[in-house]
Parts: sequence; structure tokens; C-alpha cells
Amino acid sequence: MLLVQSPTRYFVSSEGSRIVTSRPLVRVLALGSTLAADGMELARSETFDASSFDQLPADDVITTKIDKIVEDLKQLKKAPAVEPFTGPALLSGRAAAVFFHEVVGHRLEGQRQRGENEGQTFTKKIDQPVLPSFLSVEDDPTVARLAGIELSGTYEYDEEGQRSRRTELISNGVLKQFLMSRMPVKGFAQSNGHGRAQAGLMPVGRQGNLIVRSSKAVPDSELRQKLIDEIKKQNKPYGLYFEDIAGGFTLTLRNMPQAFQIMPLMVWKVYPDGRPDELVRGVDIIGTPLTVLNRIILTGQKVDVFNGECGAESGSIPVSASAPAMLFSEVEVQKMAQGHERPPVLPPPGFDRTETASKPNPTPEAR
Repeated sequence: MLLVQSPTRYFVSSEGSRIVTSRPLVRVLALGSTLAADGMELARSETFDASSFDQLPADDVITTKIDKIVEDLKQLKKAPAVEPFTGPALLSGRAAAVFFHEVVGHRLEGQRQRGENEGQTFTKKIDQPVLPSFLSVEDDPTVARLAGIELSGTYEYDEEGQRSRRTELISNGVLKQFLMSRMPVKGFAQSNGHGRAQAGLMPVGRQGNLIVRSSKAVPDSELRQKLIDEIKKQNKPYGLYFEDIAGGFTLTLRNMPQAFQIMPLMVWKVYPDGRPDELVRGVDIIGTPLTVLNRIILTGQKVDVFNGECGAESGSIPVSASAPAMLFSEVEVQKMAQGHERPPVLPPPGFDRTETASKPNPTPEAR
């Protein structure tokens, strides 16, 4: 699927602001899906975002990714479903980026800190540790590229006419501030340029380019062995490697559990006895933020980027999240929801590969 947008926004205020901005977006979405024999829906996708056609990856890069989608789906159809589990896990940089967007980023939005209905997970934790001391988190919409990739959450002005700016949210594990629109919360009366919204909706504090940095990193080539060491230390039969994650959701209202659910796409069992990794399917990562965030042991060095769309009360907006791979001493997974539809008994007409090849047309002499 190809999506091309080039919206122009005009902002005029009684303060004298007169701003015209344009945010072109070219998106190529490759999506594949299938059903396992037990009816479980399996999907793989790749999204390529750019500000213009000439900034998209080369055609061979895109086709290689599409070929991988096909191969991944073939493997997933044959992969066994995994049971609920708690134990060591390694998240790739891309998976960790989505994880932090859902579990941390949404809870640092300014409007989550006000009102009796909000859970206010971090509201009273300013200048207190909320992450391991080797992790820092910022949101910087002024950065256009990271690790050679264009960032979708880049913008010059937010929807309230405020210039975007780098905002240090968590420094060495300590919470410093929130993502602020012009809607004040206690202790934070000013916007920091994060009032964002889809056209026609009221802006609120939202993420732009969320970036996670680490001061306790090892070469990525060593992370697998670190995972195996942790599996052995805990005497677990295996650990999990999350290669890719589709997205997720998080609950922030007070009348609901303060929990999150992340939907992985590619998950591998990693055995400590030298057996090859085993692809599995059918799990969601679940948990509560204050517990799981303090299970991060160390990270890799290479930063990966995830570009996508984020939906919330102010609509759907482009965002990015960046993070290194992360080793957790413990994550919890549950069985994912499963449909009851089964794959077709017969292939579609014209796709039966068991048919014998058609006979060639007779030559004129044979007639």
C-alpha cells in the first residue's frame, strides 16, 4: 500500500503568531497475513516512511523485506504455540523502542497527570528514580534522522503554535518532566512544544521522537550469551528473544488495572543447553510498568528506530521511537487471543499446485 500526504497547516493566534507548516509523508506499507492450522491469525508487516520519494529505501531493500515477510509467515504457520511463562527475555532494539513508547511514553504525557480518573503512575515521582540509573529518555522532535533513518515524529511547530524542542524526560533513571501541551498540570505550567493532534481535534501532550539512551551497554554480539547466562542463573528451561513487535496498548485510567499489553510478531525460545533457537507463536507481553521497568539488566550498543502511527484521544499522529536492544531479568507472557476460523480445506481455484502440467499444443504436422 502506498500513502502520500502533504498537508499544509495555518496557525494564527491572538498572541500574534502566524505560522505555516507542511509535513509531507510518503509511506509504503507491506502487509501479509495467514492462518495457522489451529485458526490463529498470523501477520507480518514492514513500514517505510520518508519525507519524499527519493528518501525511501531502494527498491531491492523493500523487496527483500517483502520476501522476508513471506518466509516469516511460512515459518510461523509451522511454529508451536507457547504457554504462559515468566523468565529472562531479550528485546531487539526495534522491540524495545515499541515497548518504551507504550509502557513509558504514554504515562509521561502531561494530561495523564491530572484529573481523578487518571492512574497518575508517575505524577508524584518527579526527581525520583523510575528506571535503572543507566537509562535516560528524551523526546526530541527537532531531530530529523537517527542511525541513518528519517524519523516520523519530527516537526518544527506543534498544533498550538509552540516551537518543538528537545525535552529530557528521564535522566539517569530519575524523572525530570512530562510531555506538555498548553494544558497545565501541577508544577508544570508551560508547554514544551508537545501539544499534538490530528486535524480537527484538541491538542494534548503527545510523543514525537522518543529516544532511549543507555550508559550500561555491551556489544550486541554479546547479548545472546548474556541472555543464556541469565537463564542458567535462574535455572529456567529457556528464555525468550523478541525479534519484532507490532504494537500494543496501555491502560492509564484509575478504574482499570495500571497494566500494558504488547503484541510480539517474531518470538524465539532460546535454550541454555546449546539447542538451536525455536520460533514460537501466540504470546503477548503483559505486566505493570513500575515492576517490569526495574527488570532491565543491560542494553546493546546499536540503536534501532521504529516509525509508525500512534492513536490517542487527540487522534492519530506520526511518531518514532528509538532504543538499543535490552535484556530483562524477567518478563511475563500470556496466550494471545485466538480466532476460531480454520484455513480453507481446498486451495483457491487456479492455485492447486498438484495439477499436472497442461499438454503443449499439437504441432501443425500432428494435426
